Amino acid sequence: MRHLLTVLIFIVSATHPVSAQQSGMPDKEQLAIALDYFSGGKYREALNILSRLDKKYKLNPRFKAYIGLCYYYEWNYSMACTYIDPYIEDLEVYAPHERSIYYFTAAESHFFLGEYDKAVPLYEKMLTVCYNKEKGDALFRIAFCNMEDRKWESALENLNSALLYYEQFGYPQNKQARIIQIQKMIKGCEKELKVHK
Repeated sequence: MRHLLTVLIFIVSATHPVSAQQSGMPDKEQLAIALDYFSGGKYREALNILSRLDKKYKLNPRFKAYIGLCYYYEWNYSMACTYIDPYIEDLEVYAPHERSIYYFTAAESHFFLGEYDKAVPLYEKMLTVCYNKEKGDALFRIAFCNMEDRKWESALENLNSALLYYEQFGYPQNKQARIIQIQKMIKGCEKELKVHK
């Protein structure tokens, strides 16, 4: 019975590890664990540690952006914006592709919140620093925002640019569906432009 109890305690503790905070681990090590969680795609765990450390220390803009990224991956777009938007200018000191991730995350968050006027400038910033193979997606999203705002000429221009980038640098995974979608959106824009002439 005693052996069974020891095994049971081991199983419970292995499936519910002691949190970094409960273990008395130094904050610097907790931050390293949070970054490991983040790198491993364990965004909820990273968010828990980073949020607690932010309350205690008021983390720098880069770690605030990491918190925003965690919220984005947890589909909490309003909180993602809360943690990335105020620090966008502070993040401009980092490498181009790192910035493109922050711009994209903030833009996508605003996009999914239906805040197209806030999303477009962020997608545009992303275009200045992202890889060419990512530009088609940003242009596609900008075109979608333009269509929502009834800016048919801009939408048409961005859709055609998106197609060119996809053709030159590769299509998204669902390429056939995306190409059909863009072709239909182009026809829709052309129709709207004829109607409003």
